[in-house]
Amino acid sequence: MHGIDTRSQANVAQMEHRILDHVKQALRVTLDWRVPSAGFSRKVSSVRFTFQSFQRHLERLLDLEEQDGYMVYVAETRPNMQSRVERLERDHVLFRHALHDLSPEVESLSEYQCEDFEEVCGEIETLLERLDIHDMEEIDLLQETIMMDEGGEG
Repeated sequence: MHGIDTRSQANVAQMEHRILDHVKQALRVTLDWRVPSAGFSRKVSSVRFTFQSFQRHLERLLDLEEQDGYMVYVAETRPNMQSRVERLERDHVLFRHALHDLSPEVESLSEYQCEDFEEVCGEIETLLERLDIHDMEEIDLLQETIMMDEGGEG
């Protein structure tokens, strides 16, 4: 697989997951930040900045998972689980579409668009929730793949 051993690939993916988890938490903290009206422009700026980081890290992780990550490993070692991999890949497409749709909305927000801002924040929160569910499904798939007994030993 592209000259990198499987253990190194797993370490890179694990690190990216950890980074993304931190960025997701930072984005949630920023979305939940209760500011007085005078500080609203700062919140808009912080959400924009944190969302941009989230977008970069999520896109990187999706690419890693698809190209050199668990999806290739599961497909090669457990063909019977291919339908689950394909469903998770479809989620990746949906996440990319959501990022593509949200990015210009986040970029164009101003401190004078309170109602629009709250709506966009709600869409970001929904995306984060969907991503949490997706992450749990990935973990379940990986655990089943690794722990599956192939039999024939006794």
